[in-house]
Amino acid sequence: MTDTAQGPEQPATAPLPAKTAPPEVDRLAAEQGLGEYITVRQAGSPSRALATGAVMAAIALAFMFVLHGPLSDASAFSFSYSVLRAVHLGFLLMFVAGVVHGIRGLVAGAQAHYLYAGGIVHRRRSGLRAVAWPNVAQLRSVHHRRGDRSAVGEVVGYRLEAHDGTSVLIPLVLSEGRDAFVDRIVAALRAHNRPIV
Repeated sequence: MTDTAQGPEQPATAPLPAKTAPPEVDRLAAEQGLGEYITVRQAGSPSRALATGAVMAAIALAFMFVLHGPLSDASAFSFSYSVLRAVHLGFLLMFVAGVVHGIRGLVAGAQAHYLYAGGIVHRRRSGLRAVAWPNVAQLRSVHHRRGDRSAVGEVVGYRLEAHDGTSVLIPLVLSEGRDAFVDRIVAALRAHNRPIV
């Protein structure tokens, strides 16, 4: 997922799946004159995030419960107590991470990006935003900023910025080193002479 792995200068190579857009999305696209529907990218399932978070929290809670007995039986000054305490703390952090992951997924909500020949419609929860290619100010790459040092600086997505201040974040999803969805957006924006930075 580096700039070299997903450079916007390379053309799309893989066909995209064509699912139908919901009527309200098609209506907005028609109002904005976005033309023919191409494909959709679904992202951010709240139920999946909640389930993943719940499973993480449940596993951590179960191990914390199992460790509670040996931890309370061990001498506070023994080596085994120190090890058990560290492991217990690790599972406590895993529990907190699971809860945070589930809440974050619920707050972010379900998202989808509907790609049309003349622009994109972004759906987040129940809100819709449409951006036509001529109204795009620029497409800006978004880089990984935290975590593992080797991952810092990698491209994780693109932010589509419109002249009216509308901003749509499009996550990068690589398949065999390419993202056909982003490649189509890049090609359309290049055809409209829009900057890609």
